[in-house]
Amino acid sequence: MAGRGLVSAYAALRYDTSVRLKDGRGAGRHVLWPAGWKVCAQDPAAGTDLRGRRVTLTVVRRTESCR
Repeated sequence: MAGRGLVSAYAALRYDTSVRLKDGRGAGRHVLWPAGWKVCAQDPAAGTDLRGRRVTLTVVRRTESCR
């Protein structure tokens, strides 16, 4: 998911996947408009079976760079 826009990342996940968003700047910001954010990292790693697991996406605003 890293490098994708948040809307695209949501679309790639199964409808029943639990998703937690984490502010990549550590400021505790909340995502109110997903189209304005991008994914920097994910947990668990790509290729992991997600059934019954929560996915954590670390996100920043589109205008910010991933650290």
